[in-house]
Amino acid sequence: MSDAGMAENVQSLSLEEPKVPSEGRSEAEKAAKKAAKAAAKAQKEAEKAAKAASRGQKQASVTEADPNDPLASQYGDVELVQSQTISGNVWTKVEKLDPSIEGTTVLVRARVQTVRGKGKSAFLVLRQELATVQAVLFVDDNFVSKGMVKYASAITRESVVDVTGVVVRPLAPVEGCSQSEVELKVTAIRCVARAGPLPFEIADAARGAEAISKATEAGEQVVTVLQDTRLDNRIIDLRTPANHSIFRVQSAVTQLFREFLLKEDFVEIHTPKLLGGASEGGASVFKLDYMGQPACLAQSPQFYKQMAICSDLPRVFEVGPVFRAENSYTHRHL
Repeated sequence: MSDAGMAENVQSLSLEEPKVPSEGRSEAEKAAKKAAKAAAKAQKEAEKAAKAASRGQKQASVTEADPNDPLASQYGDVELVQSQTISGNVWTKVEKLDPSIEGTTVLVRARVQTVRGKGKSAFLVLRQELATVQAVLFVDDNFVSKGMVKYASAITRESVVDVTGVVVRPLAPVEGCSQSEVELKVTAIRCVARAGPLPFEIADAARGAEAISKATEAGEQVVTVLQDTRLDNRIIDLRTPANHSIFRVQSAVTQLFREFLLKEDFVEIHTPKLLGGASEGGASVFKLDYMGQPACLAQSPQFYKQMAICSDLPRVFEVGPVFRAENSYTHRHL
């Protein structure tokens, strides 16, 4: 073969690209896309964490009033009282705020549910039990300074605050608040107990299964709070409206029991819950050691109710717990 032919053959070989099977190329592309997506997600999470840390530092840096502010006495963290003084303050419940007291100056103690500060204004949603109301601050020459707005904007969510303000009607109903027809025009704000970082958001814990299902179907990403996280942070979890409602329903039911039975001339009694022996032979008991003596938790108040009847108390009742060491996960139990 001539030199020209060899050169042409080498050139043609060098210009040919290695052939990759279509299946291998598809898998490689998928892996590359997956890696790029994971990297983008990690970067997004890092940016989110950095913003949260920056926001936390900013909030932590504003806990006291500016001493050079002429309105410094109207805001700042409250010092511990330690039961040494009586303030004489009269607080108004959030659920009582309505248009009938428009123009009235009130003092409210509540938790900060949300905070939004922008420029010379700040908006806070205050929550007390199940009632919520919006509190607003706008910089002016008489009641609200820039330092006050900065302080209010830096209050962490779930902190407890004392807010003094005038009840006013908003230009439009405040969506998302139970007291939608009024809002508080803040003249003073003090943080009573500043909350630290939250393990989860109350809004995420309050989101029901139906809302999560709808969001998932719509392709939205929502945060779900698992049961272990809820139980590990039970105090925070109990602040959700659903859990509050459970306790309120339970309280209302027992109150109805008492009201009906008391009207029928029943006497409410309270029987012991720690016994020296089983009160019923047909059910298992929770056994324990009490000061070196065997004991068990009460299975039923029946024996003590019978004693009360024999003591000339013809009608007695008790609303309280009983303890039975039985398997409750059966068709016989709710």
